[in-house]
Amino acid sequence: MTLTESFADKWSIGGDFGLRSSLSNNNWWQFYIRPNINYELSPIYSFTFGLGTFSTFSRQAFNTWEFRIYQDANINWPKIGFFNFQHRVRIEQRFFNYTEGIPNSFSVRGRYLLGVKTDNFSLGGAKNWNGFMSLEPFIPLGKESGELRANNFRWDTAIGYQINQGLRIEVHYILQSSDLFSLSSLSVVDHLFRIRVFKSL
Repeated sequence: MTLTESFADKWSIGGDFGLRSSLSNNNWWQFYIRPNINYELSPIYSFTFGLGTFSTFSRQAFNTWEFRIYQDANINWPKIGFFNFQHRVRIEQRFFNYTEGIPNSFSVRGRYLLGVKTDNFSLGGAKNWNGFMSLEPFIPLGKESGELRANNFRWDTAIGYQINQGLRIEVHYILQSSDLFSLSSLSVVDHLFRIRVFKSL
């Protein structure tokens, strides 16, 4: 669930929360909440500052609690015909707390998302559908965090429907590659299914 409310010219507050797991196995699940504040410099450029907590429970190894601070720079450009391109550069400062007596750790991570969203189109007699696809590599900056499941790449594809001016729903399929550092540095691929609801307050 993603919530947004404008409180001044060009400023808004909001955030998202939800539950994550994997379609390919049931070895882990995660609850998260991320409040943020946003500044829209123009329809093309915007910036976000946010916080997040992530509680991850795993049957493979230890559980993890993460506190995160992040900063975004967003560019919505160019628009080519039916397609609207999006760029997001995110820097995350991540603090980890582990179970099983494992020492806490800190790391910094960079992310770059390249996405494309379609204009609205008609489907099944309804006119307010749109599509979305993005590619996003994750880049460690400095030492590794030592986390159990470290994402390194994500491919996201979604279809969305604008129910009304303030409410939108999206259904996502995500292909995500991660390294399992606690298991001899193995890499795994997860197939994720996500339903997102966007509400303007």
